[in-house]
Order: sequence, then C-alpha cells, then structure tokens
Amino acid sequence: MPDDGPSISVLAGQLAYLIDDEPALARATDDELAARLNHNDRFARARERYPLDNDEQIAERVSEFPERITPAMVHEARVAMPE
Repeated sequence: MPDDGPSISVLAGQLAYLIDDEPALARATDDELAARLNHNDRFARARERYPLDNDEQIAERVSEFPERITPAMVHEARVAMPE
C-alpha cells in the first residue's frame, strides 16, 4: 500500500505550529511551505527508519524517501487552518 503522506488536517496542524514558531512563514508561498514541510517529513521518516544513525548518516539517507507533500495539499491545509 503506497504512503500518500500526511492528511490535510495533520498538515494544517503542522503549518499552524510552524507559523506560530516562525511568523514570517505566514507570507510564504504554497511552494515554499511544501518544500519546508517535505524537508521535515523526509528527515523524520529517515530518522524513524534508521534510529541508530547519526545526523550525517540520516542526511545521506533522505534521498530514499520521496516527497509526499504538494503545494496543492499546502493550499488545502491553509484553508483548513483555524483562524
């Protein structure tokens, strides 16, 4: 079964957290936010799959994990975020 990535509600929560932590991201484009979320997602999956690897090893393994978050998903998540 392929992994389609996080749900829109999960992305909305992640976006709310990111924007709360870094308010300037509220002005970022959907493309920019998708890139940021994909980066975090790919590193998290690599760390989950290889828990004993150090940061350098994890960085080398990130390419094993495809991007799962699209700008369209980010747009939907932005609409779903609580005001």
